[in-house]
Amino acid sequence: MLAPLGLGLQRDTGKEAAFGSAQDWCFFIYPADAPVTAPGAHIAWRAASREQVVQVHAAALAAGGQDLFTPRLRPDISDSYFGAMFSDLDGHRVEVKTDAAE
Repeated sequence: MLAPLGLGLQRDTGKEAAFGSAQDWCFFIYPADAPVTAPGAHIAWRAASREQVVQVHAAALAAGGQDLFTPRLRPDISDSYFGAMFSDLDGHRVEVKTDAAE
């Protein structure tokens, strides 16, 4: 799903995972002794272009994610916001957005 952003799974030990590019790991998931997020957490990824937003959204839906809002401008958020949102298989909301003009 993150391939259009140039990101992927870099390490998975079965208890923790690191995502990013080979040169720049930028997102980490670690175990916790107690729950730190409730079901329905919201995470967001920044994209460099509108095309990347479209590609990530399409990849997420192809992997079984559920569409929450299709890639589009959202002037209610900002004049430059272009994004999409979907839920993952665990029900967490995942957003991908850019402020790029194209």
